[in-house]
Amino acid sequence: MRLYINPNEMSDAVAPWPYVLDSLTKKAKEWSLMNGLEKKNEFEIAKHVMEHKTLRSYLLEWLESCISVSGKKSTADSLKYRTQGNNAFKRHHDSASLSLYNDCIRYAPPGSEELALGLANRSAVLFHMKRFMECAIDAEKALSLPYPKKLRSKLMLRQSRCYLQLGNWEKCESILNLAEKNLLDQPSYNCDSINDVKQEVLSILSEVNEKRKNTTVPSAKQTAEECLPTLLCGTNSTFPSVSSALELRYADTKGRFVITNQDVKQGDVLFIEKPYAFVVLPDHYKDHCHHCTKVLVAPIPCPNCVDVLFCGNVCETAALSSYHHWECGGMSLMSAVGVAHLGLRIILATGPPSQVLHKADTTSQHSQADGINCLQDPYSAVHSLVPHIKDMSLDDIFQYTATAELLALYLVHKTDYFKKDTKSLKVESDVLTEVCGLLLRHIAQLVCNAHAITKVDCEKSLPEFSDGRANTVIAESQQRIATAIYPSASMMNHSCDPNIINSFFNEILIVKASRDILKGEEVFNCYGPHFQRMGTAERQAALQAQYFFYCDCTACVTNPGESFDPVQERLWALRCSSCSGPLLNEAPGREPAGSKVLKNELPNSHLMVCDGCGSHQPISSLVGDAFSALSLFRKGCEEMDKGDMQIALNNLNRCRELQERALYHGNKDLSATYDMLAKCYATLGNYSKSVEYLELMLPAIEEQYGANSIELANELQKLSDVMLCNVRTMETVPPKQILKNATQVVERGLSILSVHYGKWNQGWQDLDKKLQELKLMEEMATVQGKFSGTTT
Repeated sequence: MRLYINPNEMSDAVAPWPYVLDSLTKKAKEWSLMNGLEKKNEFEIAKHVMEHKTLRSYLLEWLESCISVSGKKSTADSLKYRTQGNNAFKRHHDSASLSLYNDCIRYAPPGSEELALGLANRSAVLFHMKRFMECAIDAEKALSLPYPKKLRSKLMLRQSRCYLQLGNWEKCESILNLAEKNLLDQPSYNCDSINDVKQEVLSILSEVNEKRKNTTVPSAKQTAEECLPTLLCGTNSTFPSVSSALELRYADTKGRFVITNQDVKQGDVLFIEKPYAFVVLPDHYKDHCHHCTKVLVAPIPCPNCVDVLFCGNVCETAALSSYHHWECGGMSLMSAVGVAHLGLRIILATGPPSQVLHKADTTSQHSQADGINCLQDPYSAVHSLVPHIKDMSLDDIFQYTATAELLALYLVHKTDYFKKDTKSLKVESDVLTEVCGLLLRHIAQLVCNAHAITKVDCEKSLPEFSDGRANTVIAESQQRIATAIYPSASMMNHSCDPNIINSFFNEILIVKASRDILKGEEVFNCYGPHFQRMGTAERQAALQAQYFFYCDCTACVTNPGESFDPVQERLWALRCSSCSGPLLNEAPGREPAGSKVLKNELPNSHLMVCDGCGSHQPISSLVGDAFSALSLFRKGCEEMDKGDMQIALNNLNRCRELQERALYHGNKDLSATYDMLAKCYATLGNYSKSVEYLELMLPAIEEQYGANSIELANELQKLSDVMLCNVRTMETVPPKQILKNATQVVERGLSILSVHYGKWNQGWQDLDKKLQELKLMEEMATVQGKFSGTTT
């Protein structure tokens, strides 16, 4: 077995862990190491596999190779990023310079002048971006480090201006006093420099006095945390982080499940749960806090490694004191092993080996029927989740075990995890096997119980106005930024048509009822396969492969075994020439029409039936138009990528004409064309035309996902962005009808987000700001109408 990729494939790179696992699996079969694993429990499996010395040598070799590529603090690298950041800042590329200064700070050795310089330079771009609190904090940190004395007064002046903008006059004046004192302590300052600083101090003091006279103290704004909802009927005394309106039950046929003990209304809050443990995904190491998942602006780096960033000192201290001091220096390994990193985090967050093993042993004495009582202790609640090891293939069992052993070996050879908790090598060997068994259990549990922490990612497609107002078309999508384990929420069973919706405030999971739930009904989550996005057969296959059960929810029972059920078929349906309804196949199991069907597979005489009027119609010409439109759509997209918008519009409009004739209005291909046309017109600044096509998309989104769906709210958010771009660019006060239409769109979006999320949600806050702006515009339009004596 080779542990490195062929140099022609990837020079000087460590072989990816999945590649190594595949190679080890072949070896394990040659060694007969996998025989009988399916009959053993996790501890027996771990003991059996760990006794193989050749396997251990391979694991240790790869571990050394992986750890060797971990990034390290470096003054040279820090200086490189700072220089690049300076160049970007000079060109007024604020976002680029902020990212580069963040990298400079990541690589700067702790307590160094390079770190101080990086923080000071980052404070400059933060000030330019009007992030005054972050700027002031960076300046404070830089001044606590060996920041050059001749530059300190200038940095203090920037810091004082931050507190001026934040309305903290006392802090502002205190820092100005320090700036003046610093001048007296620096004989190297020339007279001009001293006079410049003194003039700046007087100027800021003058502004402070003026603001004190003319500014009323603003009432404290409600923080996002204060806007968090409360659980329906308060917190359950026996079911942590759960509403008292819910109960946990057990049945031999399906294990533990959640039901209501009273009627629940749409929008009621059922769970507010912090994860027992979570890990940020590698793609988001640089933009989310590793301890709370908060989006990072001016992050604090781990003092010892370059991969882990925090939003502030509180998260940094909490992480270093619990789990990160064992993970630090091993992040290249953590990012390589995927979800197994979370399995390790569960162990480390619980404590030293003796504590973990004691809790695991206590929980193991209970059956799952007794597991209702295990929820009171957080780790016991995690441990009691079913690992499904006996349902897995031998290959999977071995690969999860090899990964568990790799992580256990990391703890032995690269940390002091075992050293402080055991007294002899023999004890350590026994404890190591037991910890490896627990790691295997948790990794196996996560296959079925890991929960994605998602956040809305906003992609801006247009620049800003010179005054800083957003002039952007926002493309929103749910991005998975972390993987977590929520013990109480894991008690919910799956349905392809769930009655709850999940959302997140940082790492906190908030579960609301997505529709009314009657007393005694079961509360269902969706594990991924949803009836509005996948056909029955595809959902069943996915659930069997990952979760080891056959789904008998209403959506699956209604359309058993169909490869493509009617709900999905409508999304690709052709258009009835009589009533414009969707043309569907009568033959069960047949793929729908439109671009999802190969043209040469359909005979010229093929008929489909309209789901609206029931008429039978030939479809050969419709399919021909659909495929011609698809070709034009691809050409239009290619021209957009090249930046030739006019040619793109020509192709997309010809595509639209064919599709409107051939495709049902809810067809996803037609919606995609409307969306691209809207984007194209918005890029050209023709916002009214962009609004027109975004509005045409709404009925299809509503038909597919529902009138109160998050998907519809996201489309309304995008539509409101373009509507505001339209009114902001008008040379005169916008007509009242345009403002009214935009207000209705925003209010509808707010209504949906209020049901599913709440005031703490960033999307809700963005829409609320738009609503206030529109109301102000309406007042201005009314005033102008009175003065002019006309109505608009």
